[in-house]
Amino acid sequence: MCVTVNHCETCDRCVQGQFSTKSDVWSFAVTLWEVLSLARVQPFARLDDEQVIENCRLYYIGFGVTANASPPPVLLPQPPGCPKEIYDLMCECWQRDDALRPTFREIHMFLQRKNMGYSPHDDALVSASISFV
Repeated sequence: MCVTVNHCETCDRCVQGQFSTKSDVWSFAVTLWEVLSLARVQPFARLDDEQVIENCRLYYIGFGVTANASPPPVLLPQPPGCPKEIYDLMCECWQRDDALRPTFREIHMFLQRKNMGYSPHDDALVSASISFV
């Protein structure tokens, strides 16, 4: 569901060397994840480069298919204070099948709808709900 390589490289790029608008959608979602984490958390900071690539491979080719099933890939968690709808959008952008990922137009429309009725005093509520150790 939620995997990156070098912070925002997609499995398409890592495993198959493919670049597309859909891989850019993946990278956008990782960047959004980093912003909503207030850039205080690096994606997969606990994994070294080889583990990140293996994690990507597990995600891309699947896991748990054989009797000697590999462990599931490490997933990016929902950032503290991040609305469920925004995290769900990120996870849609991280679909293994790039055909299932939204387009930038769809992302833009979704974010515009989420922004309807926004009030600047809402920032205080969001800031109060985000805490990092």
